[in-house]
Amino acid sequence: MIATTILNGVLGFAALMAILFCAGNVDNAEMSPTGYPFIEIFYQATNSNGGATAMVCVILALVFFATISLIATASRMTWAFARDNGLPGSNWLSKVEPRSALPLYSIGITVIISLLLALINIGSSTAFDAIISLSVMSVLASYMMPIILILRRRFLNQSIRYGPWKLGRWGALANIVGLVYAAIAFFFSFWPETAKVTAVDMNWACLVWGFAMLFCTFWYLVRARHYYHGPICEFDLS
Repeated sequence: MIATTILNGVLGFAALMAILFCAGNVDNAEMSPTGYPFIEIFYQATNSNGGATAMVCVILALVFFATISLIATASRMTWAFARDNGLPGSNWLSKVEPRSALPLYSIGITVIISLLLALINIGSSTAFDAIISLSVMSVLASYMMPIILILRRRFLNQSIRYGPWKLGRWGALANIVGLVYAAIAFFFSFWPETAKVTAVDMNWACLVWGFAMLFCTFWYLVRARHYYHGPICEFDLS
């Protein structure tokens, strides 16, 4: 896994440098009639509709396979959290189809919600941007919480059960750097791009985030606290 991460980083950086080197007129790329600057960059680099189309098809293929991976990950997490009785309708979402041994209900609800969220962009790009910002903030928050907990154990000299790979004494530094970066990115993700905003260019992520947190808190106090008792441990971790 570590080698895969390093390889992806190196190849991603190389691809970024190649695209920036061949970007050509950036203003034309931003004003592309397709609405996607990378398509205009491909066209400027190849000066051919066929060449640009072929390069776009490569990107679409990568997006397709990445989408399958993301759906598999999201549905697996949905099933795992439902198995712990942490979601509304957990009894239904935690079911596994016997023949395929797949959580088909979790996969189905993940696909449906993803499609519905994508349709928001048709009606309002502002609302869609707010949903995207919410996902970014949620990821950053999910990173910060375990980092804070493990740093707390480090500073209190409490025992930490490590996995098969660790950084040793450099782990604390990596935790601190990661926490600082995530906290800064999390804070500024709530802010709009300019000081003077309108209803169109306002960053509504703060409102969506607040609503999501209030709903989760309300659901926990009203229902979930009566039956949710944390993750189900199937192995002895002592």
